Amino acid sequence: MAPQKIRDNLAKFPTDPGIYMMKSKSGKILYVGKAKSIRHRVQSYFRPSAKPHGKTGAMLRYVKDVEYIVTANVIEALVLENNLIKKHLPRYNIKLKDNGHYPYLKITVDEPFPSLQVVRNVDKDSAKYFGPYMKPRAMRQTIKLLAKIFPIRTCELQLDEKGNKHRPCLDYHIKCCDAPCADHIDTFAYKSIVKNVVRFLSGDINQVVADIRVKMELAAEELNFELAAKYRDQISMIKDAVAKQNIDTPSAIDEDVVGIAYRDSEACVQVMMVRDGKLLDREHYFLTNVESDLKIEALTAFIQQYYENTSFIPKTIILPNTIEMPNTIGNWLSEKRGGRTNIHVPQRGRKHQLVEMATKNARLILDQKDFNFAVVNDEDPALLNLQKLLGLPRPPQRIEGFDISNLGERFTVASMVVMENGEPEKSEYRHFKIRSVNGQNDYASMREVISRRFRQTTAENRFPDLILIDGGKGQLNSACHVLKQLGLAHFPIIGLAKRFERVYLPEQKDPIVISREDPTLHLIQRIRDEAHRFALHYHRKLRVQNLTHSVLDDIPLVGKKRKKVLLRHFRSIDEIRNATIEKLLAVETINRQVAENIHKHLSYM
Repeated sequence: MAPQKIRDNLAKFPTDPGIYMMKSKSGKILYVGKAKSIRHRVQSYFRPSAKPHGKTGAMLRYVKDVEYIVTANVIEALVLENNLIKKHLPRYNIKLKDNGHYPYLKITVDEPFPSLQVVRNVDKDSAKYFGPYMKPRAMRQTIKLLAKIFPIRTCELQLDEKGNKHRPCLDYHIKCCDAPCADHIDTFAYKSIVKNVVRFLSGDINQVVADIRVKMELAAEELNFELAAKYRDQISMIKDAVAKQNIDTPSAIDEDVVGIAYRDSEACVQVMMVRDGKLLDREHYFLTNVESDLKIEALTAFIQQYYENTSFIPKTIILPNTIEMPNTIGNWLSEKRGGRTNIHVPQRGRKHQLVEMATKNARLILDQKDFNFAVVNDEDPALLNLQKLLGLPRPPQRIEGFDISNLGERFTVASMVVMENGEPEKSEYRHFKIRSVNGQNDYASMREVISRRFRQTTAENRFPDLILIDGGKGQLNSACHVLKQLGLAHFPIIGLAKRFERVYLPEQKDPIVISREDPTLHLIQRIRDEAHRFALHYHRKLRVQNLTHSVLDDIPLVGKKRKKVLLRHFRSIDEIRNATIEKLLAVETINRQVAENIHKHLSYM
């Protein structure tokens, strides 16, 4: 049943197109959706006959409010939905796992002499972006090829149209750049090079070759055979570069063929990029927060997120099944392309076979994902071995490590580090100052830390697949006791004792002995050591702060700037203590209230 606040306002929701945002009690956005009619779409979640399950059912348990934004049309709603998902990263929206991770090629077309750069993010500027490149090696090969064919600069120098007096670098001497930094080429000739680079990266190979062939013939007519030979070599290198797998097509066409496979809450999408009837490339992407029975929603989310940033939109997009609002999304893609884009779901024939091929490849990649971690990152199979060792349902993609650090009875602190697929996720690291424990008690300190981390079991939390405690049986039992009290005893948890590097499990007397040469132990040690390092860093920080603490820090209205001014004027704390209010008022930035606070505070010391 919908919360009272939502029930009271449902009838007031507009029937216009727009987006709606499901929010938690704290105001955090849990889900962003689009709709032709905001009222009708939101009402569908809370009808008595509705029986949401899976992800939707879990989300609605935490929804306490719904906000909306009305748009002029459905296409505007589509664009706004994409932007809000990227900005807020709602937990229950389907996510395409490539943003900010894979590199793009960027051409700064708004400069007098544009450059080719490798970037990780797509900014909203006038530059042209190509990618993302799932395989950095393929991207580097592309850059190397472009340098041979089209001498575009790759430096980040700020150049003017004329008057550039820089010294040409090595790229000029090996004929990979025409040195606009030294005015060795004018803007007109250079922008012709940039135009061909953009066409090449966009897949418009035939037009590039046609333009170069015209230049070659003109050079030959003018008896400039050296230049004609240069153009001939360019054409040859381009043809060699694109001589890849041919697809049996009746004519030269541009199309993307999409296949998708599902497993649990994850999906793998394969995109086959056909340009001029040739299969130029194939890439795969992973989606999270997917329910296999909501294939339309999953595919729609992918199409929206993928084509939001892609540099080239083909004339035809071939899909395995229909999507939400196909006409609206088709119109949106057509606007981005600058020409009609058709969305086609074939039932038979050549295109249906291509979809089946893409789907088969996606399924193979998804099946092999757990066994080949190079698909996701460059990590070895240690996570899979850890899954088998601990009897986990899947490899622990998210591992949280905890450690306690103290010096005698003072400055007891703790740390939490996070590893995603075996790599540190430093933005989610946390440190804790122990509050409830007097003296040195690692067990009690561990209970406090685990309680503070897991006591708020809300939809806004991301929970680990495995908890790692730095310590043996005692620390592990303390953590398990808290998890049991919180109703989270099902969380997988282990302890790693330092002395003999033994792995302890709850309710298991004897530890697990892992060979010191086993990569699985190395992974666990790396997480434990990172937690120890992070805790020690915070511990040292507190010690330094304590050593540099001044009595002036405890005086109201006396900040860093005023403390600095006072010490510069009086030279010592004793001089400040002995100063009258009138002398204090003579100091810059010190008013009467501050002077009285200083005098009153120091008089009692």
